[in-house]
Amino acid sequence: MDEPFEPQIIAFCCNYCSYAAADLAGSIRMSYPANVKIILVPCSGRVDPLHLIRALEKGADGIFIAGCMEGDCHFETGNFKAKKRAAYVRHLLEEMGIEPDQSADAE
Repeated sequence: MDEPFEPQIIAFCCNYCSYAAADLAGSIRMSYPANVKIILVPCSGRVDPLHLIRALEKGADGIFIAGCMEGDCHFETGNFKAKKRAAYVRHLLEEMGIEPDQSADAE
């Protein structure tokens, strides 16, 4: 019997908000799916488009970038940089003929 498809998700999480939240969830013994791999970054603005492309090249089915709330970044504009970079990579994927999932667009 075939096992159901489980996409491999790479989550880039900023140290101050999203990684701290994931750590707190672990402290109270909440779990998240094993197919989600968390990568700690100092700020979501430090996630380079090359990191996203390489994650896809190495087999990731999806990428998630989590940072501070807009306007509340510990590095002032890091989350805005991350948003611009994610849009840039989405555009690159479209140019390469890979349709990104539009349901996860951040407006």
